This record gives sequence, C-alpha cells and structure tokens, in this order.
Amino acid sequence: MGFKAFRRIFYLLADKWLRFIYSLSFTSIMKTNFASIELHYIVDELQFLVDGKIDNIYNPEKDEFILQMHVPNKGKQILRIVSGKVIYIASSKKPAEEPSGFCMFLRKHLGNARLREVRQIYSERIVEFVFGKEDEQRLIVEFFGKGNVILCDKEHTILSALVYHKWKDREIMARSKYTYPKMNINFMDFKAEEIKELLKKTDKSLVKCLAAELGLGGSYSEEICLISGLDKGSNPNELGDKEIKGIIKSVKGLTDNNVKPSIVYEGDNAKDVVPFSLGIYKGLKEKEFKSYNEAIDYFFINEFKEEKKKTSQEKEIERLKRIVESQLGSISELGSKETKEREKAELIYQNYGLLSNVLEEMKKAKEKYDWKEIKNRLKGHKLIKSVNAKDKTIEVEF
Repeated sequence: MGFKAFRRIFYLLADKWLRFIYSLSFTSIMKTNFASIELHYIVDELQFLVDGKIDNIYNPEKDEFILQMHVPNKGKQILRIVSGKVIYIASSKKPAEEPSGFCMFLRKHLGNARLREVRQIYSERIVEFVFGKEDEQRLIVEFFGKGNVILCDKEHTILSALVYHKWKDREIMARSKYTYPKMNINFMDFKAEEIKELLKKTDKSLVKCLAAELGLGGSYSEEICLISGLDKGSNPNELGDKEIKGIIKSVKGLTDNNVKPSIVYEGDNAKDVVPFSLGIYKGLKEKEFKSYNEAIDYFFINEFKEEKKKTSQEKEIERLKRIVESQLGSISELGSKETKEREKAELIYQNYGLLSNVLEEMKKAKEKYDWKEIKNRLKGHKLIKSVNAKDKTIEVEF
C-alpha cells in the first residue's frame, strides 16, 4: 500500500472516530460568581441566621460547603457556599460525599457553634462569619480570584484553610495572621475626594476604571455610566466636576436601592440574577422574587447547569482525542515532507546527466587541488552555487 493510500484510509477512520468521540462529550456551561454589590445585598438578607446553631457541615465538592443550621423560629436552614463563586440560602442540598480533611476540621471546630455575626468586609468580596462556642472563631470566605475558605481564631490567626498560598504582600498559611487584601476605595463608604482622585489618576476608560479600580464589576459599572449619562468609553481624566458629582451620586445610589430581585432573561436563557432592576437590561424579560436568596436558589435549581465532574470514561475520551489529533497532525506533516522529497527526486532524475558531469568534474579536481583551491576555481560556475570547504560539500542549483 502506498503512502497516499494509507493516508487517505487513516483520515477516513480518524474522522469517524473523532465524530464518535465528540458525540460522547458534554457541553460545559459557564460558571457564575458574585459582584461585590451583590454580596452586599446577600449578606444583608443573611442576618436572620445570627444566633443560629451549626448542626452539621457537608462537603459535596472540593470547593463547596453546606452549613446546615438551626435558627430559632426559622428551623433548619441550608447555607450553600461555593468558594470564589456564590453564597446563598438553598432550598435543598446535594447528596453528601466523603468529607475532606478540611471539612472534618470545620466540623470539629464549628460543630454546635452559634453564629454571632455575619458581615461583608467593606466593599471587598469577602464574607466573614463570627462563631462563638468556647472560643470565638471566624470563618472567612473569599470570592475573588479562585476563592478560598479560611478558619481563624478571634485574633485572626489562621487555623486551617481550603487552599494555602503566598503572595508578595500577604499569605494564607497555617498559624500566620490573616490580613485583608489592600483596598483602594471602599465604595460603600467613601469621600468624594477619593473618587475624584481615582478618576484623575487612572489610565483606563471610565467603565473599566469603575469595574476594576473601584470594584463595582462590569454590569454595575455600565449601569453607573448609563445613569450618569456618560459614554462608558470616555476618558475619566477629562470629566468635569458636574460629571464626577453625577458618578458619585450614582455609586451611592447602588447601595441604597430598594431590593427588587429578579432573574433577567435574554430570549429563553437566563442572563443575570440581580438584586434590583438595571437600566442596561431595559426591554429584557424579568422574573421577580421576594428575596435575592430566593432568586439565586431558583436560578441554580432551574436555570443553571453546573459543569459535570469528569468521569474516568470522559477523561479517557479526552486522552484519545488528543492522540488522534496528534496523529492527524503527524500524518499531515509527513504528507507535506513526502511531496517535497518527491519533487527533489524528480528534479534530480530530470537533470541526471548534468549532475553526472558535475560529479565527474569534482572527482578530477580533488585529485589535483585541495578544497580551498577548488572553492576559488569554481566561483562563477553556472551550476555550482557554493562550496563548503569545511564540510567538503557543494551546492548545486537547477
């Protein structure tokens, strides 16, 4: 069987195999997380948990924790925490798997503990739970970056954490002191001059400055621009006092809004879950709820499809896909090389007579001269373009 025939058969089989593999694959659904302003409203609704007692702690996934609590006059409550993503009161919990070592550590230290306080740290995406058992302990949940869950004592000394990490200016390590990330501005409690200075110093567009440097996030930064009547792509350095005052008023209005939770739909798909109506979603369908927690719970039960955990079969499918794709690439490369080598061979065959004469001339020249002298004598030759005296080779061009 020739190479081309083999390649044709391989491509045909590979194409069918890849189609079969891809048919077994699942579609990943985008994950979600909370903006700082959304955490503000969530934490406000979680205040009813204060004085509740921890019944148990579950660990359905590595980065997911269920705090099952009993709250006086409210009964059993299920607080779902997904590190770096979401926190809310769920109407049901996933089947419990084997608890991790960190989950067992939390059970040991927080079992039967009463919740004394729950708060958001300034405008950071951090929620802190203060529990009082024999000694006060603090469960800190971070929702920025990849997230983290950290248990500290009353002095903020880290007892244990889901993930240990070191940065340039802070670290999450056992027995080290937990420090909050350094903030630029707390947009929930700021002075007008702080906003003015931020806008004058930034090198970003208005919407990016509000989203990243003020910490509002994308949707709410666009909302500020819309309410203030400003182009989101405008240069903050060029804004006048009147425009800056409009921005300051709009930012303060975000935290004073009347709660009117809803899920926003774009067509049949849920686009966002918001604590109050946003002008940027005007014209889109909204489904309203009594509380923000209820809206989030409904979203995760009815609208959000979480990414499946990869089974051993799916991992094997991915491995086979990589092998097949790699072999297809190798076949393509070999085919290209074959074409080039065939062209060279045909060119040599067509000029066999000329090559024979050149080789004969070189044979005679070697009997009389050294390679350095041969190189000098062959300068300007019609066919021989270069002579490498060191390697004792010649380059012939047709």
